[in-house]
Amino acid sequence: MNKKHEAVPNGARRSLFQMAGAGLLVSAAGGAAAQAVVDTPRVDTPGVDTPGAVAASSGPQAAAMPVDKKLAIISPAHLQEQARKVMTPGAYAFITGATGDEWTLQENRRAFNDFPIRTHRLQGMAAKDVDLSIELLGHKLAYPIMVAPMGVHLFAHPQGEVATVAGAAAAGALYQSSGASYQPLEAIAKAGTGPKWFQLYFNADVGVTRSLLERAKAAGYTAIIITADALGPGASDAFKLLGMPFPPGLTFGNHDPLQGGTGNFRHQKVALTPDDIGFVKSVSGLPVIVKGLMRGVDADAAIRAGASAIQVSNHGGRQIDGVPGAISVLPEVVKAVKGRVPVIFDSGIRRGIDVLRALSLGAQAVAVGRPVLYGLALGGPSGVQSVMEQLRDELQLAMLLAGAGSVRQLDGSFVKA
Repeated sequence: MNKKHEAVPNGARRSLFQMAGAGLLVSAAGGAAAQAVVDTPRVDTPGVDTPGAVAASSGPQAAAMPVDKKLAIISPAHLQEQARKVMTPGAYAFITGATGDEWTLQENRRAFNDFPIRTHRLQGMAAKDVDLSIELLGHKLAYPIMVAPMGVHLFAHPQGEVATVAGAAAAGALYQSSGASYQPLEAIAKAGTGPKWFQLYFNADVGVTRSLLERAKAAGYTAIIITADALGPGASDAFKLLGMPFPPGLTFGNHDPLQGGTGNFRHQKVALTPDDIGFVKSVSGLPVIVKGLMRGVDADAAIRAGASAIQVSNHGGRQIDGVPGAISVLPEVVKAVKGRVPVIFDSGIRRGIDVLRALSLGAQAVAVGRPVLYGLALGGPSGVQSVMEQLRDELQLAMLLAGAGSVRQLDGSFVKA
């Protein structure tokens, strides 16, 4: 193990992260694979294309110029394996792992197979006829795939979230910004020109929560995400065995007083109720998405309390093991929502056919987690762009082959439940 890259933070910093809970830092990324990569031709920088050099340039302690290159993506498993080669063992364990025996992590992927795709033929379509665009909470999006909220992007790239949001914007994708980010929300907002939503972790100090909401609105975020399922630690066994080696210097940027922050990220309110939805709406004046719901009754309660959208998610298997794969409960939630608000889906998306299945089961859009961090580690902002564009292109091809001319045409007839 490289001691320089795997140095465990000092006692105070380590205590901070253990108390905060590793499960709060990365979400929406169920499943063990991402998109595979082969470098595209580019102007060579000596040493950059060797695994060791990429590791040095994309690791959290990088002194070299940060990596930024487009990726030619082949398959989910290959991308994950290539990312493993450039990440430190701790980074890889943290990003890929999940809680407990990781049954839910695996189920997030397996459960897609419960919904085989049913194709329509003789539809008179060509690839150019497929319309991926959607309208979602006031935004016209070129395609229904967004970046899920995740923390510790510093594990994958020295610029952290500002590199990720730049890649998302270049790909024309909406970016969900984590409240547990290394970079402050203002810096993230400035780094990407595309639409952005802010994920709020409720602070026990109402003044701190109010400040976060006001800052998010002032910075140009257009919606607030309340994550309902991040209630405690969720680190994987593999990450614990390594001593929970977070990157030295890692802070919660939104609470860092040196970056205009206030309050203590660890001091969170976990006893959330539907009334908190109304509080967020009243303070921010923005639409509220409630993320982490897996039951229809909970979605109904959130909508009655004022939620503008529901995000079906099991936190990528990082919070509680043994719950169903998220795609398994999507039909129940969609049925309970009854079209009153949009439904977004995350946890396990790896392929365009996964997106097609989720949309056919009633989601209006999906969010992607771990694959984005693999692309970030391998290619920086351009790597993130490559991952999102690959998923977009796969979805377009899947829709053509399934016989769907637009996202709006996708319904339950396209899957066998």
